[in-house]
Amino acid sequence: MLIKPKPADLFFTTSQSLFSAGVKFFTHSKWSHVQAVVGMEGEEIVVVSADAEGVFCRAAREGELKRYAILTYPGITKEQREKVCKFLFSKIGSGYDYIGILDFLIDSDIQAEERFFCSELVFLAYQSAGIHLQERMDHAFVSPEILYISPILKVIEVKV
Repeated sequence: MLIKPKPADLFFTTSQSLFSAGVKFFTHSKWSHVQAVVGMEGEEIVVVSADAEGVFCRAAREGELKRYAILTYPGITKEQREKVCKFLFSKIGSGYDYIGILDFLIDSDIQAEERFFCSELVFLAYQSAGIHLQERMDHAFVSPEILYISPILKVIEVKV
């Protein structure tokens, strides 16, 4: 890793798992997961992530560091970074939104309240700080790819 991401930067990853392949296929993406950076512990990236186990804070996994992209919003203020992180920390312990993933298959909003999938969590965290990563987009239908192509984000590092 050449750079040290800042809190609220987006950390996109993918893997060779069947679930990852399914996410990439149904969302037309090269990324299957997105999480938000909340800090650094030495050389380790610390993220808040919505994974199958739910929403929690953890260090980036070794496998995630093999293929990733880090994006930032250049116009973000210190206060907005803090709001993004505050939102993320407030959702720790929430469940994973398995039902919400079906939105991509049936094109209908059937979200589970206070449960999140990865891109939904990041999208809502930014919204809580007054930043709209995509205009006219409902959180129920935002995928890692939709966030990755946001016109307001800038790629700061990619490893493929």
